[in-house]
Amino acid sequence: MIGAEAEVSAITRAGVDGRIDWEEGFRMRAQKLRGLTHAQVLRAARHLRPVPGAQEFVAWLRSQAIKVVLVTGGPREVAESALALFDADAAFSNEFHYEDGIFNGAVTVHVSPRKKGEIVRDLAARWGVRKEDIVAVGDGLMDLPLLSEAGTRLAINSDGKLRGHVDFETSDFNEARRWLLERTPSEPARIGPERLR
Repeated sequence: MIGAEAEVSAITRAGVDGRIDWEEGFRMRAQKLRGLTHAQVLRAARHLRPVPGAQEFVAWLRSQAIKVVLVTGGPREVAESALALFDADAAFSNEFHYEDGIFNGAVTVHVSPRKKGEIVRDLAARWGVRKEDIVAVGDGLMDLPLLSEAGTRLAINSDGKLRGHVDFETSDFNEARRWLLERTPSEPARIGPERLR
């Protein structure tokens, strides 16, 4: 909308890959988006489309009475759109600040790489879910704290960056589902809080 797509994408990728501090990168991206109206941010959030296969994967989890939680470093508007799209149980995100309906570039960081692990621990304690029953899905190094709190760790579209940190890596949600079914064929409903991008 404002011609900053390449710059914002480059900063995002650097943060995801761990080449810059994630929170610093988030603040840098936010500054590039300063001046957008709240209506524009909402419109963009509602037009985002999930990674192919993600909706079907989440629908399968939901059909097994599995709780699904979205944890994103993006703004609240994106998280709320994803919450509705995936019919998830909860979503955690960061917050843009607006003055008279215009994004002023300021943010409140509720979700950072370190906070992701805390979110999983807190939810597990609240819902009485054991670590070994939690499945976490990540796509970059900023997800390592989240992945460390799960009994089963999946990487989707991480381009090999999470190799050695996960139990299974793929770019295909159908393949991830098959792997989970083979791993726990008699107890698919034991899979717990989930993070999807």
